[in-house]
Amino acid sequence: MDVLRNVAGEHPEIADEFITAWTSTLEGAERLAASLAVSSLYVLDLVHLEHAEDRMLKSVLDASIQTLQELQHELADYSEVAISPDASFDTGFAEILQNIATGPLEQAATQLQTQTELLNSSMYNV
Repeated sequence: MDVLRNVAGEHPEIADEFITAWTSTLEGAERLAASLAVSSLYVLDLVHLEHAEDRMLKSVLDASIQTLQELQHELADYSEVAISPDASFDTGFAEILQNIATGPLEQAATQLQTQTELLNSSMYNV
C-alpha cells in the first residue's frame, strides 16, 4: 500500500493500471479483499482520475458478485458431502445451505449485478 500510495500521487494512471491488472488475476474472496484494501486509494490518492470513485465501487461490486457465485457453488456441493460417514452434518443441514445458496445469495448476486450495470451506464453517460 505504501508503494502504491507513493506511485498514485505522481502517476495515478499507472497505479490504476497496476491495481486493475493485479486484481483481475485474483478470484473470489481474494479479489474482494484486494479491492477493499485499495479502495481508499481511489477516494484519496487517485481521486483525480476520471470516475475514480466509480472505478473503485465497480471493482468491489464485481469482486462481490464473483465471491457470492463461488460461495453459491460451494454451498450447493455439501449435499454430496453430507452422506459421508465422517461428516457431522446431515443432508437436512446441507439442504438448508443449498436453499441459502439458491435463495438469498443468488438474489444478492443478481441485485449487485443490476447495480453494476447501472453504475456502468452512469459512468459512460455523464
